[in-house]
Amino acid sequence: MTCLRQLCIVFFAAVFFWSCATKRPEVLLDTKATDAHTLIRLVEEQQGGLQSVVGRGTVTFESPEVAGTAAFELSLKKPDSLLVTFEGPFGIDLGTFFISKDKYLMYNSMENKVVTGVPNIATVRSIIPFDLTLDQIVGAFSGSFPFPASHALEGYTIDDEMFLLTFSCAGNLCKYWIDGRYLHVKKYEMLNDQNALVMDAVSSSFAEEDGTVAPKRIRIRFPAQGRQLLVNYSSIRLNVPNPSFAYSIPSTARTIVR
Repeated sequence: MTCLRQLCIVFFAAVFFWSCATKRPEVLLDTKATDAHTLIRLVEEQQGGLQSVVGRGTVTFESPEVAGTAAFELSLKKPDSLLVTFEGPFGIDLGTFFISKDKYLMYNSMENKVVTGVPNIATVRSIIPFDLTLDQIVGAFSGSFPFPASHALEGYTIDDEMFLLTFSCAGNLCKYWIDGRYLHVKKYEMLNDQNALVMDAVSSSFAEEDGTVAPKRIRIRFPAQGRQLLVNYSSIRLNVPNPSFAYSIPSTARTIVR
């Protein structure tokens, strides 16, 4: 009887503390109750709360030239530092990719070759089969899709049980579907002036630590080019204070500067 009474006390105490714990406030899915500028501010605050990511998982890429899947380990610090090491089957080392605002480096262990230089779309495109900027590469691994700096809002409505914000962005039209619970961009589309889809992205399966949120699954597509990138985290930690960006390259590696 005494054990049963103690068990009941523990159970009800747990229920009490759970019910009193801080819960994430869900924004009312109503464009009148939540105006566009307020939603933009809340989403940017949520995105700004994510400062770093450390994790591991698999990355799958598809393109007309090449396709494949590799395991990876990652360190990321926003806005512009990313280190990814890749492994193949049986733990075979495939290579290392590092990028920051001043430098990129890709080491191919199979060829013992390093390609390095200053990052831009052309140089990065020469080593990975995607036309991605530095911001988009960081976004691909963190699931962050920033709003256009101008905030040139074209539309604000509800679609598929999410907020939908539409912006004019550098001659294109950019659409952002916002989840009301996590205040995160779950879907993103860029359309050109002919209303053709240039790029889209989807994020899902969210991890949450101390109010900070990041998706564990991110997919980015370029439909017209037949290119797709899928990042799938098996483990992820958010806002690690000092993620490591240390890597080593064999002294015998052939180096190409671009």
